[in-house]
Amino acid sequence: MSDLQGLQTLLIRPKPLLGIVGEDGKEADKFTRYLSDCGATTHHYPVMIVLPLESPSDVEQIKAHILDFAHYDRAIFISRTAAMLAMDWLESYCVMVPEGLPINMHYYAVGKSTAKTLLDWGVQAELPEQAFSSEGLLALPSLQNIVGEKIVIFCGKGGRSLLAEQLSARGATVNRCELYQRQMTGEHAGQINSLISSNKLDLVIAHSGELLNNLLAMVDDRQQSLLRELPLLVPSERVAERAKETGFKEILCAGSAVPEDMVSALRGWYSNKGR
Repeated sequence: MSDLQGLQTLLIRPKPLLGIVGEDGKEADKFTRYLSDCGATTHHYPVMIVLPLESPSDVEQIKAHILDFAHYDRAIFISRTAAMLAMDWLESYCVMVPEGLPINMHYYAVGKSTAKTLLDWGVQAELPEQAFSSEGLLALPSLQNIVGEKIVIFCGKGGRSLLAEQLSARGATVNRCELYQRQMTGEHAGQINSLISSNKLDLVIAHSGELLNNLLAMVDDRQQSLLRELPLLVPSERVAERAKETGFKEILCAGSAVPEDMVSALRGWYSNKGR
């Protein structure tokens, strides 16, 4: 299938963590391969790197949550990376996955990609039907009456605190198990600026507001207007709102970060674009 033939895209998300889902990261890089199979040319220049937390103090905190896992009533996974790392930690230090996981544990995923990652490990997770966000999770009926329950949130360092705050306000004991950190990288700033100035790009793909902020921070002043004139593909309304705030004029919202959803939105736009 080559219905995206000739499309030139800039992809800025981090490269997948190796050694968690396939040593070569092929499964984690499904989106890039999907774009290639459809005929698009993808210039993958990450503006962020994702690093597992490995300091002695961080490792001790993670181990404490992992070894206490059976005492939680619910486990929430904020991202695909959080799901991969958490399952890897559980299998390495606690139990076989999924055979040894607690029978009555209730699992949640913030979005389709995270839920798919958990399912690859044999774990069925509940997720929002439409709003793939903290707000979407908080609206789920099963998370309304949680007084006295113990909940662990697997996540990255920093990020939004809304979910933990609201669940705590509903009477649950909530612990955050931070597994990784995100760092801005300017390693590819030169290539990104050259690509934008060449006028060869058709589209930019940003999977989060943080990635978009990093991109804007490393683009030269003289390229800023050119960047904002480019169509932008995002996975959610929250990221779309951030894109509008920063001046992007044409925004495509896929509705989820699942590769099939992202490419489907791209196909619809490209077919109507008139090549």
